[in-house]
Amino acid sequence: MVLQLRGFVKGLILVIVVFLLPLHVNAHKKDEQNHSEEGQERITPSGGLYQLPIINPAPDFVLVDLNGERVSLKDLKDKIKVVNFIYTSCSSTCPIVTRRLSSLQQVLKRKGLLGEKVEIISISLDPERDTTRQLKRYADGFRAGSENWLFLRGTLKQTKRVLSDYDIWIKKADDGTIDHVMRVYLIDGKNRIREIYNLAFLQPELVVRDIEMVLSEN
Repeated sequence: MVLQLRGFVKGLILVIVVFLLPLHVNAHKKDEQNHSEEGQERITPSGGLYQLPIINPAPDFVLVDLNGERVSLKDLKDKIKVVNFIYTSCSSTCPIVTRRLSSLQQVLKRKGLLGEKVEIISISLDPERDTTRQLKRYADGFRAGSENWLFLRGTLKQTKRVLSDYDIWIKKADDGTIDHVMRVYLIDGKNRIREIYNLAFLQPELVVRDIEMVLSEN
């Protein structure tokens, strides 16, 4: 009788473990996913709308555009900025991001937002190789409008400062490739970071919706 009772208890424990273990694993995976999707949370008030929280003030910078003109965030104070970091010899995420920003550019044009209310900014993280000429060739390859999509570069010291300020880490390999984190920042007209997109969330429709939401606050 005792042996039968012990067998029943062991069987019951086994059933409980088998049932609860997948729930624990799925919860753990979901938690990992939430941690990897930085900056993707939205505050949803009543009425089905959502708001983007203010994450941090956007660090200012002074860099040079393709015309040799100095550009800073303060110069574009009242506009929404979509800021990302690329290097022209990149063969992995940079072309994917730039292609999506090219699609974003077209949507913003159709809506009459590009230039008047929104600027796209791509900053080189490899100023030693990304000359002005090389950046222009890269921009032309993606049909990036020169007026409202700025490609910026700085000195090595300036670049390191901007990368540090925006928490963009890079690691150069012997073959010239640069491993780097992919982040695209949505900065409002008061120069505050409102969203940080990773590659999974960098969809033109989503970004435009976020931009329109920020514009509706004014």
